[in-house]
Amino acid sequence: MKTAHFAALLLAACIFPVALEAADLTLHVDARDITRKHVHTEETLTVKGGPLTLGFPKWIPGEHMPSGPIDTMVGLVFKSNGETLTWKRDPYNTFLITVNVPAGGGSLEISIDSGLPTEGGSFSAGPTSSEQLAVISWNHFVLLPKGRDAATISTAAVLLAPPGWHAVSALEFHAGADGALQFEPATLARLIDSPVQIGRYARQVELAGAAPYPELKHSISIMADSEAALEVPKEFQADYSHLVAEAGALFGTRMYRHYTWLLTLSDHVAHFGLEHHESSDDRVDEDEVTEPAFKNDLAGLLAHEYVHSWNGKYRRPAGLVSPDYQTPMDDSLLWVYEGMTEFWGTVLPVRAGIQKPESYREELASTVAYYEIESGDRWRPLADTAVEAQDLYDAPRAWSSSRRGVDFYEASELLWLNVDSELRSRSGGRATIDDFVKRFYAGAGGAPALKPYKEEDVYTTLAAVVPGDWRAIIRHHLDTLGPGAVMSGLESTGWKLTYSAEKNTWIEMGEKASKATLREYSIGFSLDKDGVIMDASEDRAAAHAGVGPGMKLVAVNGRKYMPEMPEVLDAAIAAAKDSRKPIELMVDTGDYFRVISVPYFDGPRFPHLIRIEGHPDTLSEVLKHRT
Repeated sequence: MKTAHFAALLLAACIFPVALEAADLTLHVDARDITRKHVHTEETLTVKGGPLTLGFPKWIPGEHMPSGPIDTMVGLVFKSNGETLTWKRDPYNTFLITVNVPAGGGSLEISIDSGLPTEGGSFSAGPTSSEQLAVISWNHFVLLPKGRDAATISTAAVLLAPPGWHAVSALEFHAGADGALQFEPATLARLIDSPVQIGRYARQVELAGAAPYPELKHSISIMADSEAALEVPKEFQADYSHLVAEAGALFGTRMYRHYTWLLTLSDHVAHFGLEHHESSDDRVDEDEVTEPAFKNDLAGLLAHEYVHSWNGKYRRPAGLVSPDYQTPMDDSLLWVYEGMTEFWGTVLPVRAGIQKPESYREELASTVAYYEIESGDRWRPLADTAVEAQDLYDAPRAWSSSRRGVDFYEASELLWLNVDSELRSRSGGRATIDDFVKRFYAGAGGAPALKPYKEEDVYTTLAAVVPGDWRAIIRHHLDTLGPGAVMSGLESTGWKLTYSAEKNTWIEMGEKASKATLREYSIGFSLDKDGVIMDASEDRAAAHAGVGPGMKLVAVNGRKYMPEMPEVLDAAIAAAKDSRKPIELMVDTGDYFRVISVPYFDGPRFPHLIRIEGHPDTLSEVLKHRT
């Protein structure tokens, strides 16, 4: 259970019953049957008589698309004054349902049965529970009046978890005699922004506070499918305490009352991170904490979602504010919302000492190299990947290098590195991107807040740090075709891309985590854990020879290929450099086998960064710790 001061619990016990009576909306979520993927919800709304249109949350903050899991609803009943009411769905927006409330209004009672997903779905709409744990996202179990700002709806929420399970949330709660968890009064917007992590096996890691607001509490709540998965490395607490300190030094404020990472370790839930004002919903493999090879990957996720408390939750593009969760979102500024978050999500772990600078450079090298071989940037500018984000998030891996994916994450890292280099150059080294951050994210602190912005606000703030045509600099990255902006962004930091036969350590870590084989930088394709080609770069030798997504690699130069033994492919790539003989790939295309001869003779090829002699090393300056 979430820890709380004794006095706070006494206060909660006093005021929560009053809140239940006075709230506009009460919610009673019974998740005791959640291991069977079933949840029952009783909702009560204060309403007026007449037709009432209610909406199931559709556009979920942080998910950037209409991902509300409406298909989980397996039962719905409306009642008022003991009478069961008929309802009708909107044929043009199936997330809207209209019910006729009897004259005089009063209380509308809504019963919802939910069948949780076992596969598919995006972000929180994917699998959310296992035999030992679950994450409760309140937006899955509520209907609200169409057009009503959720921030104006008061709520009183109760949750029933399976017996013996722990619970953690950014909202305070206390347990009643029946075991029901009664949450502090909150607006519906705040409730939806505060998921609840529940599970049998739990561990709380308390972190040290740091300026500003050193008194604020920070913790990592870990729940896992096994007790063994809860074992953390000895440096874990100190590492993430350093992350808290470095983030505070960067932003100069803290826009929360307290902050908790809800870290869920399971092979049976969807894996992603989702930001909230005072917590983040972080779901990864069961062995993510105990496996040393995944240390940097985990740090990147937790840092990314933490940064979102400032960049995304506090400062948010105006087009991404959907007060009733029905208003469509404009994703155009995701190069700030997600791009800058990705930038700091990779930099802060280095500043905190969790990730080594050389590992960061390997990560950055793999990013830049991908955009060098990606053919999609020859026809689609970076800006368009943000505009079409709601489609690209769910796009298949096949043809991703030709289509482009959600490139506004990683490609924007080079945009912001370029901005930092320009700030330093134009100010004679007196200003950096840290100065922009302190201005743009300035706030009173100590509590959540929302301050929307528009694109022009970014340029105005940069100009206040150092005068210049910042629109032109940034739009060059967003609007030009080809890899030129990415490459120049890297080189502005004093580093450039090179290739060698030596493996890239970041790519190796990614292969271990995904069990994939990534050879797009050499022969030109990547294989999944089953040996199926996920994608083939159109500008590389394999695609030119006829290799394409969906083919399964069966043999290389007549020798059987097994996904767990990529050495067979690597040996053939190395041998072809000396023999100058094409590599023979036998592929399974479904009902047929085919042998494709690939004339690739450049040998093993992995990306790395090297210094540009005589150029200031601003990249190393960005990575230096501030505390």
